[in-house]
Amino acid sequence: MVITFKALHSDSITLHRINDKNLAGVRLMFQGFPDSDYMLEELDESYLPKYEDGKRMRYGFYSMLENDLAGLSLLDVDDWKTLTGATGADTLLHMRGKGVAPLSKPHLFYLAFEILGLNRVETGCFVSNIASKKIIEKTVGFQSEGTTRQSGINDNGEFEDEYRYAILRQDWMKLYDKTQIKVIY
Repeated sequence: MVITFKALHSDSITLHRINDKNLAGVRLMFQGFPDSDYMLEELDESYLPKYEDGKRMRYGFYSMLENDLAGLSLLDVDDWKTLTGATGADTLLHMRGKGVAPLSKPHLFYLAFEILGLNRVETGCFVSNIASKKIIEKTVGFQSEGTTRQSGINDNGEFEDEYRYAILRQDWMKLYDKTQIKVIY
């Protein structure tokens, strides 16, 4: 399945797909901010297209709030057999508190459920990351599924527990109006 679109738009948020053609320009866009080094490292580590057995496994985006660069968002396909995926986001420091991550989730859910046909999308955060927990819990549809013990390694190199959340396709269909997302080709 070849998915060809440039961006997903709704309300004040546009998610632009990151690909080989625009990568140099995306890197330039993320320069000049106090957190540029971190964001560029994250771009390379977590937001570039990824393929496995000829299938696309990662859809990375740079996000725009109105006309301002806001951060990065992604949808990873964890397993095509079980139709599961995961979302993630990194927001520029000066754009935090403006709802960028929660406003981006409907776009990622649309990609996951409407375009790719996934059944389940997960996310999570370290127990110490209170800001991310609040953002996830503001996202309509994500349900808490508990805490996984020492399931990740934090920035200090220590094992840490993680809060886990998920939304199912059936929940998305009840809670979201898919006509609100415009696909830009």
